[in-house]
Amino acid sequence: MTAYPDELGGLKCYRFPGLAAFPQVVHAFFTRQGGVSSAPYENLNLSFAVGDLPDRVAHNRRLVQQALGLNTLAGGMQVHGRREAVVTHSPTEAGEIPEVDILITRQPVVGLLIKQADCQAVMLYDPVQRVVANVHCGWRGQVQNVLGAAVTRLQESFACRPGDLMAAVGPSLGPCCAEFRNFSQEFPPHLWVYQVRPTYFDLWRLSRDQLAAAGLKPEHIEIAGLCTRCPGDEFFSYRREGITGRQGAIIALKSP
Repeated sequence: MTAYPDELGGLKCYRFPGLAAFPQVVHAFFTRQGGVSSAPYENLNLSFAVGDLPDRVAHNRRLVQQALGLNTLAGGMQVHGRREAVVTHSPTEAGEIPEVDILITRQPVVGLLIKQADCQAVMLYDPVQRVVANVHCGWRGQVQNVLGAAVTRLQESFACRPGDLMAAVGPSLGPCCAEFRNFSQEFPPHLWVYQVRPTYFDLWRLSRDQLAAAGLKPEHIEIAGLCTRCPGDEFFSYRREGITGRQGAIIALKSP
């Protein structure tokens, strides 16, 4: 495990040494603890799309926004695809951008929010070009190589060099629990090599390899090594609970 536990504004979260080494960027992978939502969304649910009361979700979002010292949050209506949105200004209210799974910005103090309950949130930071990205990466996104798409967009639109990028893969479904009984229909054959035992897959290694194939240096890729489905009360898990909330992963640039 490379992520380490931390607390921001009274909220438990996990952070990464690689990203934390850069004072001009702030990031956190929050747990489900510390918010105001009630069962089955208790407590720090950050998604408006799962059935929780909107005022409670809004309150939870204000908590994480304040904990990170941000002006606002920008999230997407995640659809397990490859589309991206470049956030070029600070919205007056936290909004949901339709049908995007890749969020990118150079705008300071705007937090890029990815919501998950087993999927990966993968943060990218270029300390040279001063740009951040946050990617919603479930297994469907991995089949489409959404991480490669994110790196390509950073290259094309921001002149990023993949070797400069820092990456952090947050808490998500681990090889202990990532079972796909119909994997032969869900994964193309070239991804079957990530099967660690019958019907179980190492999606963490898959993301690491896809990032490396996109040009990132292996030493710049950090994996949390924390499974969201394993028993415990730290994380929401769709596979464990079905109807449940979504924790949030947020990265932002600080004010110059």
